[in-house]
Amino acid sequence: MKIIDIEVYIVGYCKTDNDEWETSGKTYGNLIDAQAVMNKLSKETKQQLKLFKFGRAVPVE
Repeated sequence: MKIIDIEVYIVGYCKTDNDEWETSGKTYGNLIDAQAVMNKLSKETKQQLKLFKFGRAVPVE
């Protein structure tokens, strides 16, 4: 069995520096897509935005 790494991107937001980061729960498999969503949201809201990257190993048979 081979294992490959998959990166997943999540856009997070918070209202103030003291708040915890929240997400919509939607994930993006492509960095460019995640950045496009983040840029669109930055124009629509004054909340702080941050891009989180997670990696996970997926078995390939």
